[in-house]
Amino acid sequence: MISDPAALAVYAAFGLLYGIVLQRSGFCFARAALELFLLRSRDALNGVLAGLAAGTIGFAAVTAVRAHLGLTTSDHLLVLPLGLGTFIGAAMFGLGMSLAGMCIVGSLLRLGEGYLIGALALLGAVVGAALDPFRAVLGRSALLPNLLGTPVSGASVADWLGLPGAVLLTLAALALVARVGNPRSRRPSLRLQLTPAVIGGVLLAALNTAQMAWHQPWTVAYPLGVVATAASGTAGFSLHHAMPLLTLDLGVVLGAAGSALAARDLRLRWPRQRGQVALSLGGGVLMGWGVQLAHGCNIGGLLSALPSLSLSAWLFLPGLFAGAWLGSLILRRVS
Repeated sequence: MISDPAALAVYAAFGLLYGIVLQRSGFCFARAALELFLLRSRDALNGVLAGLAAGTIGFAAVTAVRAHLGLTTSDHLLVLPLGLGTFIGAAMFGLGMSLAGMCIVGSLLRLGEGYLIGALALLGAVVGAALDPFRAVLGRSALLPNLLGTPVSGASVADWLGLPGAVLLTLAALALVARVGNPRSRRPSLRLQLTPAVIGGVLLAALNTAQMAWHQPWTVAYPLGVVATAASGTAGFSLHHAMPLLTLDLGVVLGAAGSALAARDLRLRWPRQRGQVALSLGGGVLMGWGVQLAHGCNIGGLLSALPSLSLSAWLFLPGLFAGAWLGSLILRRVS
């Protein structure tokens, strides 16, 4: 992980741009999940799918160019470990995301807009990552059997189908998800209406592609685990390891704050109900647990891993929505 001042400035710039796009567009994984199970709208879901599709095309183009130039490609992709823990961790993350009403990047966005509830969700996520009960109690290795039967750190769809075949299969699978997720739509599945969320998804994918071409794809929750590990005094870990992505995360907060200020919508907003505080903290803890178990959140584990053609993303995606579905059932009961 590079951490010289110039590199940190680039990370900060990416964070600022991510924050501005998120604040302006309404792109949101949590809203996409809640819309899917509680509402008729599919705007946020279509934004997520557009971001995944655009990112897949962008990542593939960069990978092809690097391969043509004889440069390494694997170091610029995010191919994550694959196992049962991927699904379980994603489900826990989706449950926490639903209960909190925001994911981790969403909590950065809300904090930038002045919603102090975002800080509570972030605090819960750091606490959850620090507790990490699956390592101490259940044993990480027992929960992470590799589904392919071989001890590899990750698996890429491109390893079997090649880059063109993997990209076509990924886009076809996303089109199928779009069709299933929009059962009442008469439009062809790839012709999404250009709503702010869809435009935001495409812009985020373009930024992520640029970051991937420069160094590595966008991740948000990785610093939480590093901060928690450093705080525990584990040898070999320090905040130095997390500084680049902590800088990026701070950039998201500042970018969202600047965008909200420009729109004259920046002010402190306190939680109105105790139940909201409990849901945000509890949801954050669940997200922190899920991040540790699945090796990423919805940004690294899905928005960056799926365009990287990581097979883990196709376990993360159903796990995320399974957890969000359970969260929607809980919200219906408590509302």
